[in-house]
Amino acid sequence: MGRTKRKRRQKKPRTYYLCDQQDNLVLLNTWLAKNEMRRNRKLCLAVFDDTGRGVLCKNKIQAGEELINLPLNLTLNVTTILMDSIFCSIFLENKKQCLVEFEGSVSFQALMAFYLSYLKSQGEDSHWYIYIQNLPKLYTVPYFLPNEASQYIDSDILSVVSKQKDVIKMSFNIFEAILGSNVTETSNIKSFKKYFKLSIYEWAYFAVNTRCVYMDLSIVIDLKNIKNSIINLINDNTKISLCPYLDMINHSPNARNETKLVVSKNVENISIDNLREDLFADISFSIYTKNVFEMYSQVFICYGDSHNLKLVTEYGFYLPNNELDYVSFDFDSIKEFFTTKNIKLSREQVSFINSHNLDKDLYIDLKGLSFNFYGLLMVVKYFYSQSDVSRLIYSAAICSTDKNLNDLIMPTVLDKANNIKMSLNVLENLEHRSVILNNCIALMYQYVNILEKFIKC
Repeated sequence: MGRTKRKRRQKKPRTYYLCDQQDNLVLLNTWLAKNEMRRNRKLCLAVFDDTGRGVLCKNKIQAGEELINLPLNLTLNVTTILMDSIFCSIFLENKKQCLVEFEGSVSFQALMAFYLSYLKSQGEDSHWYIYIQNLPKLYTVPYFLPNEASQYIDSDILSVVSKQKDVIKMSFNIFEAILGSNVTETSNIKSFKKYFKLSIYEWAYFAVNTRCVYMDLSIVIDLKNIKNSIINLINDNTKISLCPYLDMINHSPNARNETKLVVSKNVENISIDNLREDLFADISFSIYTKNVFEMYSQVFICYGDSHNLKLVTEYGFYLPNNELDYVSFDFDSIKEFFTTKNIKLSREQVSFINSHNLDKDLYIDLKGLSFNFYGLLMVVKYFYSQSDVSRLIYSAAICSTDKNLNDLIMPTVLDKANNIKMSLNVLENLEHRSVILNNCIALMYQYVNILEKFIKC
């Protein structure tokens, strides 16, 4: 066959560069190998144009292959905290009765963040120093957005950030009070008292928030009798962990994976009073992929199906073409809008709405009105003209498009779309554009897209 008849293969430009040989990552890989982490040899670290640092496969990976296997003692989890007697002494050797006074007052994520702050304060003396040095120095969540831009950000984003600030400030104040009343004389605790401040805790909180994975150790340890343990402080469960290297694999909604706690010998129901590292020597945490990854492609895992409001505010990235996105509406605002149109809800209507929870989960997504939003508008429109509104709401008719209902809410939808557009015009012209701001802008454009699709229907 002549050369002119051959189809030449076009080389695709690389969208990544390898970073395994960077000094800090050489140290990390060496430390992980020394501590017996086992990883698929097809994996290496790389920096990608679209996602930043992630994991590349050098050769094709088949579904069912193990990606990483970490000894339990090489993960930061509830047992790590409980076995650190010096850290626990912050609470137990204290002028305050911490386990009583602060019972059920913080989340386990907050306790993990406090512990990560403590480990960071130790510098090179910490066993976890190399891992901590490789954690991001900054996190791209709107929590850290400058005030200049915040005033133009969508209210849904700001609402999440406001709740985050309340939780972080409340838990920081508790830990600061506990640390201040501690009577331990060890050098680690003394240096930690000087080191601990809000900015350190905020960094640690989002290190845990953005990088933790689900890990259930209830089959191994007994967490029922916790009255005399610092676990008595938490108000939720302990089923999260920080896993070195695994936390560098990025998210894709199309990824499918499975995690396993591998127990090589009969280890179960260990009392939290009897925890020792050697008891966990034969326990590891493993993750398998259910996908096929071609050579030189990025390896992904799935953090769970999530809309972009959660991805942007909790993890710091935006996922294009996310069908789970929606624009929420507040019931009180909708009532206020109806009032401007001389539509006043009667006591009977409000009672019906509340009893059927039609004042909650009011949103528009790419498919249209949510079930509750549709039901609410039905109550407004047909409550007194239909003999059985309940039957009408929960019938198949709910699935059809009622233009009368769409028209009823259309003015406030138009207002919301226009307000977001006005904010976007300001944000687009700000001089300093960061990853955080770009993520918020992308989400707000998605909101406009959803609302405009509804308007055109």
